[in-house]
Amino acid sequence: MNATQLALLLAVLAPWLALTALALPALRRRATILLPLAALPALLLALAGPDPDAGIVLPGLLDQARLALDGTARAFLLPGALLWLLAGAYAHRHPLTHPLRFAVFWLLTLAGYLLLVLAADLLTFYAGFALMTFAAYGLVTHTGGVTALRAGRLYLGLMLIGEVALFTAVAWTTMLAGPGNSPDLVGLGAGMESAAALLFAIGFGLKLGAPGLHAWLPRAHAVAPVPASAVLSGVMIKVGALGAWRLLEGGLEIPGHGPLILTALGLTGTFYAVAAGLRQSEPKTILAWSSVSQMGLVVALLGMAAAGTSPAAVWAGLAVMLAHHGLAKGALFLGTGLLATAADRCTRRALLFGLVLAGAALAAAPLSGGALAKAALTTGMPGWLAGVTGTATALLMLHFLRRAASHPPEPDLKPTTGGAVDTRGMTPWLLTLVAGLLLPWWLADTSLREYALISTALGDGLWPLLLAGVLAGGAWWLRSRWPGIGTVAARQPGPDRSAPRPPPGMARLAHWWTLTERQLHRWPVIGRVATTMILLLALALAVSATPARFACKQAPTDALAGGELALGLSATPALFACRQAPAEVGAALAANGRVLARGELPGTLAAGCSGRARQAECAGRFRTKAGA
Repeated sequence: MNATQLALLLAVLAPWLALTALALPALRRRATILLPLAALPALLLALAGPDPDAGIVLPGLLDQARLALDGTARAFLLPGALLWLLAGAYAHRHPLTHPLRFAVFWLLTLAGYLLLVLAADLLTFYAGFALMTFAAYGLVTHTGGVTALRAGRLYLGLMLIGEVALFTAVAWTTMLAGPGNSPDLVGLGAGMESAAALLFAIGFGLKLGAPGLHAWLPRAHAVAPVPASAVLSGVMIKVGALGAWRLLEGGLEIPGHGPLILTALGLTGTFYAVAAGLRQSEPKTILAWSSVSQMGLVVALLGMAAAGTSPAAVWAGLAVMLAHHGLAKGALFLGTGLLATAADRCTRRALLFGLVLAGAALAAAPLSGGALAKAALTTGMPGWLAGVTGTATALLMLHFLRRAASHPPEPDLKPTTGGAVDTRGMTPWLLTLVAGLLLPWWLADTSLREYALISTALGDGLWPLLLAGVLAGGAWWLRSRWPGIGTVAARQPGPDRSAPRPPPGMARLAHWWTLTERQLHRWPVIGRVATTMILLLALALAVSATPARFACKQAPTDALAGGELALGLSATPALFACRQAPAEVGAALAANGRVLARGELPGTLAAGCSGRARQAECAGRFRTKAGA
């Protein structure tokens, strides 16, 4: 075992070792001190660089789980591990309701994240995905309040739908790969059935918070502790993009107008989330809607890749966007938590200045990481459209800054005075902010950096911000003239016959929009959708997993002599094409009328098994070869 393989093993085992250490009473009282340490080996591994040839096999675990660090995994691991480390350091200084319980769920979630990012095969990827998804429920419901539990039920219901879809797709794909085999992630998408690809899209889209599948995200971020919100928005939702990119780089082809629909859906979700976020007053909820908007851009990038846009150009933009959005959003969440506990004027001004920098980076301000991501977006869409997305994001960030500056401290936290400000608590936030500003420039390729520094690109990044400022000023002037404009009436406990009907035009559309959003977030709706989908997918899986028998069809003697063997297939999702087999095996099967099980496909048969007396011996040998 070389150094890279040892580092891979240590990175995956570090959270489990930290969980084991919590058995010690001395560490249980200071459980959160282990949170940044658990992510340190993964960060060091990512800094060492990718080495796909130095993979490692874990025998006995998930039928020989395989781990590797290729370029795709490193693009997700480097900013992800860095944010896990810094947010963990922040959590050590952040007041938590139940520190030990928080640490346990945090480490389990981190363990799942590292396993799925470093996975080289499908089953290992799914195991990490499921562990991270369900362990994060403990982070969402950490406070134990009524609102947190309600948001946790919504999160769990939607994630259950995604897991059922993902499990069905994984089981289907693994079954077609043959018994005892876990398909490699490299090349996974080549030749994939459309139904399996759709199930993967549902599972990854729900985790990504893609447009239409985003209902859990604003609720969960509003109630989770600040460090949990930072990793939820900055790291965990990105694993949906990782899964989707694994399929696209593996050769998945989306037929018809699918890529165009995907791009249009992503851009529509970008503007929809901005409009929804502008109607919120809670800073963390506004940031959550900002994440939905940014993930819409990620979906648009994936659509461009599927449409045939240069994969290298799309990947360059996606890698930069993942790093810049994850760290910038982490800095915004951590800074919001600090702002809620700081009463000193100088401290609040310093925090607000840092939040302005992070918000400007999200809005693709010149010389920021967002400008690099915007430069990549222009390879697949008109420059003016990329500028309009920057204007929309800038408007949402201005709204966030206004609400954060005026938002009172959290009710369970006591504001600190100027002399009591804990500078160690601000250190992780400052490091996250600086990393978000600098790391994208380090990860970007030379062409993107050169383009972002020319005068044309600087101007293209400046006018969306100026336009956002003009629009925000106009909205402020309208609100000062008509104070009631743009407000959303509180929901009444019952029907109010005396309430006026919504006004016509755009106001009526906004009213319908708000009611529809609330209805979709209700638990009964989620429960009915989850139950229906589970039943349908369970039925589909049961049909596809029927123990079918493969019967050899009768064929002309000359065809069998040539080595052609036709296989009939019933009760399975698709028909298998004929497999090549040695001529003597075909002749023996034709003479004996053998019936083959799925594990005895001709591609794995050995020659020289003629005669009925040796069928039992041959069957055992065939199964051994298929399992190998």
